[in-house]
Amino acid sequence: MGGILLLFAWALACVAVAAEPDPYAEERRVFQQAEAALKRGHLRTYRRLLQQIETYPLAPYLEYERLRRWMRRVSDSEIRTFLARHGELPIADRLRARWLKRLARQGRWEVFLENYQPVGGTTLRCLEARALFETGRTREAMDRAERLWLVGRSQPRACDPVFERWAEYGGRTREAVWARIRLVMQNGRTSLARYLAKSLPDADQRWVRRWIRMRRAPAEALHHHEYRRDLPLAREIVRYGVKRLARRDPQAAYDFWSGVREVHRAEDGAEVVAEVDRYIALRAAYRGLPQALAWLAAVPNADARVREWRVRSALARQDWDAALAWIEALPPDERDGERWRYWRARILEARAGRLPALESAARREFTRLSRERGYYGFLAADRLGRAYPIRSDRLTFSDGELAAVARRPGIVRARELYRLGRLADARREWNAAIADLDERGLRMAAVLASRWGWHDRAILTVARSDHFDDLDLRFPLVYREQVLAQARQLRIDPAWVYGVIRQESVYMADARSHAGALGLMQVMPSTGRLTARLINTRLRSSRELLDVDKNIRIGTAYLQRMRDTFGGNLVAATAAYNAGPQRVRQWLPEQPLAADLWVETIPYNETRHYVQRVMAYTVIFDHRLDGRVDPLRRRMPPVAAPDAG
Repeated sequence: MGGILLLFAWALACVAVAAEPDPYAEERRVFQQAEAALKRGHLRTYRRLLQQIETYPLAPYLEYERLRRWMRRVSDSEIRTFLARHGELPIADRLRARWLKRLARQGRWEVFLENYQPVGGTTLRCLEARALFETGRTREAMDRAERLWLVGRSQPRACDPVFERWAEYGGRTREAVWARIRLVMQNGRTSLARYLAKSLPDADQRWVRRWIRMRRAPAEALHHHEYRRDLPLAREIVRYGVKRLARRDPQAAYDFWSGVREVHRAEDGAEVVAEVDRYIALRAAYRGLPQALAWLAAVPNADARVREWRVRSALARQDWDAALAWIEALPPDERDGERWRYWRARILEARAGRLPALESAARREFTRLSRERGYYGFLAADRLGRAYPIRSDRLTFSDGELAAVARRPGIVRARELYRLGRLADARREWNAAIADLDERGLRMAAVLASRWGWHDRAILTVARSDHFDDLDLRFPLVYREQVLAQARQLRIDPAWVYGVIRQESVYMADARSHAGALGLMQVMPSTGRLTARLINTRLRSSRELLDVDKNIRIGTAYLQRMRDTFGGNLVAATAAYNAGPQRVRQWLPEQPLAADLWVETIPYNETRHYVQRVMAYTVIFDHRLDGRVDPLRRRMPPVAAPDAG
């Protein structure tokens, strides 16, 4: 964690709790001194300071750090004692994992198995399998090894000795190697597939090379004569190639597949053929091809994704009759959700010109939906010209009830770690502490977190309790000064900025995505560097994106850039903030399309849900900021390519 973030988090925690008594202020100071002594290797000073705070909630963290740092010097009994005394703490699993790895390096396999628990990911699972081999428990070891083998990715080096022993005992058969190659190819790991193929006969290696060529150039490879042989593997690779081609050109994939599908049906069965049919049809739907609806209609035993894209494909063509028919065909649990209730009413409204009696049915459904606080409820209210039901039901508990939850040991440790700016450890403790709480307990914990200024835990915790009506808690106006200042400077809607922050990070200033996005507004480092240059802001390293002020400044500037790129259309700009402007340009219709229709047919589930949530959150933040609401009908004008008429 960067020094900037650490100082920010610590300052935020101190401000949040400044008005409350701080029973651990002195012990916290000593804790930090002891920690500093430990880092310098001054063990005598460390032990003296530790004695002064033996009852401090975070004292186990000091002992954990000592055992972790001096793992080679400490005895097994010291580690066992710590695990026995503090096994409920999240750090116990981390210490156990480190100890088990040490035992493996020392070749102490019996001790390893006596103390093994699945706490450290794949590496420890590999070490467990090796320990079973080394201690003569071959049958168990072979079972573990096979499970570790059958994955579609590379495994840690700790698995290599396991796979070697597994092979020695006859586990790595030709069938086993092909089973893994299939998984690997589905994940696109061609280098690993090529490596695995080295253990196969030359003829098999040629088929792996053909499969890799199929992945890279399916349009050319599919027409090569070698795939026309009457071999199950050849047909499997052809089906793979058809799917790969469908990602780029669904119509070309459909045309080729139409010529060979009956052979595949006869040799491999209807289910295999139906899966390829399904894939091509969905890819056509994602690309908005007009033929997608007919292809989806022909897919047998349709799953939820096919069913919903039947409706979406009809909506995209504004084929109201087909869309309504497919909505009516949905299972009740899908049909009765807000999404399809809204679209059913929307379709009835659109058809009312031909059948005026449908207008009253549409209004009845819109009326029922308009009572809901959310994206479809707001859209329904707009259809009726009604005000939004933005009500807040504030959670209230007695001081005694809240104090009882606050005294839970895990909550105490989480709060102390939060005060110290140790946000990752604080979240681990918090999540463990609330795991066994009932709905009422979760709500009380959420109120506590909110009072402490720990908004991400408050929001996520109250959501687990299924209480969504405390808007003060769920939509706090954190960083108000920074957001309003940037919004004024860039002439951008502050409620929209808040909606993006709320969806992107739930106010976690240290948020890091798997893709590498950072901070409150989840700015990608490359985007951050470019945007910083455009607004003359110095960004010395990507880590500075974790600074709240810089993140809001750069994130808001990029949001403004997306707005301007798409002609001021907030819906398209919001989608671009999530999926990137290049993808959104591909999704824009040639002719203006109602925004609700466009959003509903966004091909990426993540982006579609993202846009819907941000737009709904924008309405709520608008109300929180001003007490007034600019309705979605004004925020969501028709969407079209910039040069569309």
